[in-house]
Amino acid sequence: MIDVSELKELESLKGVSDGALSFLADAFQKRSYNDKEPVFNEGTPGADLYMVGEGKVKISKRAKEGEAQSLAIVPAGQFFGIMTFLTGGNHSANASAHGSCSLYMLDRESFDRFADQFPADAVKVMKLFIERLVDSLRSMNERYIDMVNYMWRWR
Repeated sequence: MIDVSELKELESLKGVSDGALSFLADAFQKRSYNDKEPVFNEGTPGADLYMVGEGKVKISKRAKEGEAQSLAIVPAGQFFGIMTFLTGGNHSANASAHGSCSLYMLDRESFDRFADQFPADAVKVMKLFIERLVDSLRSMNERYIDMVNYMWRWR
């Protein structure tokens, strides 16, 4: 079991009730990873939600040419793996430890029980998911525009 005080320190869980934090402390699984150790790989099935407890996680994707492109560095207290967690299916990118890190993992069934027992807290967490997805989309849009502008300069 994870100590509730660990979860209270995480930015993404600020404002979540003590009862909900106790539930999550029981439901989360905590795992440690060494630098560059894979958390999951692109194309593998995934149903768990991840949150960085300590350290950082690198999200990357292989281009068709085989070169890995870094998409994001996820800091402590932030969720990742959200798209696969919400929609099911396979991971669309790779996740690996960026330095040593500890992660909290939550399976979908536990999250559903969390949402049933603590709906107001689940809404807070879902809003964080939305914010994270929106930030990712904005970042991708900026990269796309930069790429298009770069290509037009050389025409």
